[in-house]
Amino acid sequence: MHRMLRTAILITFGMLIICIIGGCGDDSPEVVTDPSNPRTDDAPPPHTGPPFTGIAFMVMPDPGPGGTPIPPNTQFSLTFDEAVDAVAVNGFPATGAGLNWIASPILPEGDGQTLNVSWTNQNGSKGFQTVGPYTVVDNGGEPPNITSGTVIDGETDVDPAPINAGGFRFDFDVDVTGTIKLTNEAGVDLNWVATVAGQTATLTAVAGQELVNETTYKIEIDVQDGGGNKTRTTITFVTKLK
Repeated sequence: MHRMLRTAILITFGMLIICIIGGCGDDSPEVVTDPSNPRTDDAPPPHTGPPFTGIAFMVMPDPGPGGTPIPPNTQFSLTFDEAVDAVAVNGFPATGAGLNWIASPILPEGDGQTLNVSWTNQNGSKGFQTVGPYTVVDNGGEPPNITSGTVIDGETDVDPAPINAGGFRFDFDVDVTGTIKLTNEAGVDLNWVATVAGQTATLTAVAGQELVNETTYKIEIDVQDGGGNKTRTTITFVTKLK
């Protein structure tokens, strides 16, 4: 009897040793997760420190440099690649917040003008960028004037032959950009080849759309100078009788 009890105790003890060494059952260890901060096993640990702060390295102005001349009081829209806390342009504070700011520095006339943009990043560090060159023109707000032209408004008895051969030309007192087109009396574009460059606008005849006698035509001009001053005018003329 004592021998059997001793044998049972030895068997039980042996099984306990095996269970400790090899594990008792097939269940995997329980993984405890925080439901407020879910993540997968291969994801990096969640950020628990202070929020990340970006640093701006670049600003994009509108209007950009190298284009049409601008007036001295041009308003610039500034877009940063990261949000910033304060901006100044040529010493003048800009208004705005985050990525988007507005600045109205007073620029001197002439070629090669620049914007010196300085800013404070959200982490307190400073940034700086020079943008340019710009051409600044101040004509006192006067719109471009036509100083000469192939025809004048209200003209009659216009000979179509020399115009079909040489086209129209209109000269201005300042450099301009914009459009010029030839239409019939109903306003239908005759698609003559148009150019506006420097102080001159021209129209060149297209085969099948030449001027004919005893007909009313219109030339529509819509141009502006470097300061944004606009001239919009329509010149109406009539070709001569056959």
